[in-house]
Amino acid sequence: MENSLETIIASSIAYVLIFFAVLIVIYILFGIFLNKLNKLVYGKGTPMAFIPFVNIYLLGKLAVNKLVGYILVILVILNSEFSITINNETSAAAILPEDIRNVVSIIYSVLVLGLFIYAIVKYFKLKKANTSSNTKEEDNSKTEE
Repeated sequence: MENSLETIIASSIAYVLIFFAVLIVIYILFGIFLNKLNKLVYGKGTPMAFIPFVNIYLLGKLAVNKLVGYILVILVILNSEFSITINNETSAAAILPEDIRNVVSIIYSVLVLGLFIYAIVKYFKLKKANTSSNTKEEDNSKTEE
């Protein structure tokens, strides 16, 4: 019995470590993508792509505009729960009631997923436009010579 319990615990720990490793890789890839999209839109990269919480604002800003970025940040704040410990007693408070927070969480998740898909489409359109404009510039420079 002990051997199987040790096996279950060891495999659970391995799965948790793999899960966190995958999350870190996804986070890094998300930051690289936002950095490249920012480079296409504004001509330079930004460290904001790798800062937690700020990268959500950057996603909204790059996909649509600053207002959408601020809305995403507000949704994160509204969905948060805050806790404080005084004299070994912990008290938790949230801005919204739990039922409403669940709905806001779903809306936020769908919005971020939609914006991410839209940002990917926008990235490839901008990259294609940059590639075609670069080839046109090269053709013009060759005809001038």
